[in-house]
Amino acid sequence: CIVSMHPQKIVDPKNILIIKSNLLRLIISMSRQTATYALALSLFTHRASAACTFTGEIASFTDECNRANFEAALTGCTLADLFTDPDTEIADLCKYEAPVQFVEINGYYQLDRRYMNGGGPLIDSPEGFAIESARALRFDANAGSSTLIGWPEYAALVEYNSRKGLGDHGYPPNFDLENSCDLNTVMCCFIDDTQDAGFGADSTTDVCRHDLANSPRSNHIKSGWSIFPNLETSTHCVGYTWQDGTDSDLFKGNGLYDISLRNTVNKGYYKSIPGAPLCACIEQMPIVEKADCRQVSAGQVKYTFSHDAATGQISGITSVNIQYEDCANDLAITFKNNNPDQAEAIDEHLVGNCDQDLFNYLNEEKFLIPGKSATKYLDISEEDGWTFVAGEGIRFLPPNIDAEAADASFRSLVNAGCKNDDGTTRPCIIRRFCDSCNRDSHRDIYYKRLTDIPPHDELYLLDLFLNNWASAPANKLGVDF
Repeated sequence: CIVSMHPQKIVDPKNILIIKSNLLRLIISMSRQTATYALALSLFTHRASAACTFTGEIASFTDECNRANFEAALTGCTLADLFTDPDTEIADLCKYEAPVQFVEINGYYQLDRRYMNGGGPLIDSPEGFAIESARALRFDANAGSSTLIGWPEYAALVEYNSRKGLGDHGYPPNFDLENSCDLNTVMCCFIDDTQDAGFGADSTTDVCRHDLANSPRSNHIKSGWSIFPNLETSTHCVGYTWQDGTDSDLFKGNGLYDISLRNTVNKGYYKSIPGAPLCACIEQMPIVEKADCRQVSAGQVKYTFSHDAATGQISGITSVNIQYEDCANDLAITFKNNNPDQAEAIDEHLVGNCDQDLFNYLNEEKFLIPGKSATKYLDISEEDGWTFVAGEGIRFLPPNIDAEAADASFRSLVNAGCKNDDGTTRPCIIRRFCDSCNRDSHRDIYYKRLTDIPPHDELYLLDLFLNNWASAPANKLGVDF
């Protein structure tokens, strides 16, 4: 077994590496102090106290994995022997230890990241495809249809996401359930296959366009757009959609595996639409006419936990009979049937007809047409009480070339002692008008500071409004402004 660690991976020097016999899973064990921190590492093994001297299976049950079912099935040890905080620690075992973590299928975070963005060894390695796909093929043959697969989370992203104000989790940008997956739908789009045989019985679709700003951490482009006017290669898109609290939610990790890696290693489907991820939540994917739909049918999940008295480790596995199959309808219809209250939301991504979509997009969003927009290119005058500070594009007004001086001047205007109606002093309001912003909600904004502004060496305030908006440091909506 070759273990490859990325420099970003979070590893406490007290941690140890072991190989777990079932599925040859790599487990990074943690001390008790870090075990209760949700996803301190992407692969979780709980270390119990030394009070339990029993070695072997301690709990096996079906139905939901939670404290009540774990405790009801517990033998050989007591909860007090095993845990200091049973609710939290059992929840972590259920989420991170019992299921196969998505990272275990491919090997490590960077492989998953590159694959989901349309690159990596499975896509462009000089080695033969059979060599690069062998690991995932072995998983598919031995465990792909008999175990619960977790949703992608990675230790390498916990600190990054927290620092960027994205939340205390390890979700990758393509599959961030907290910030960019509101429709509970993931999709993959493939434009080639390793056999050069086409997509067989799987449907193909016309690709309409892609807003590059929807997937900047995939294409490394801050903003821009692409259109594909009937010139693109044959493309197969397929998705999985789920409803919170249902079996489709429990098995969403399996659903993602089915439409992504399982398609690649079994059918040879690979390569992404230029400028777009290979797979992501549908909000980050290109606009296409249609997509196939896949679903997961499964029996009850059996959870089995074992304890090793010598090491204090609690390990877990799941077993379940899983069937991967086509939905009765395509992805758009399936989503609408499952979500009648927001059925129209999917029409923004699966449009049915690219010609009409491109006509509307180019005329309403990108190119000028006779008349004047109700929200763009407004006349804003200093006579209305505003002081112009800086601008770009058609409102070009460059700030002082000395960034520190430009920021100091801007801060002095913000702190000029504006008054509330009751006469108390407050920071002056900042108005940012963006003619080119696609969303009306972001086009004309008014910003009122609630907390003190960090010093210039921590936050370039003017640049925050011109180029690089971020939630950190000290720039959270409802807290700092």
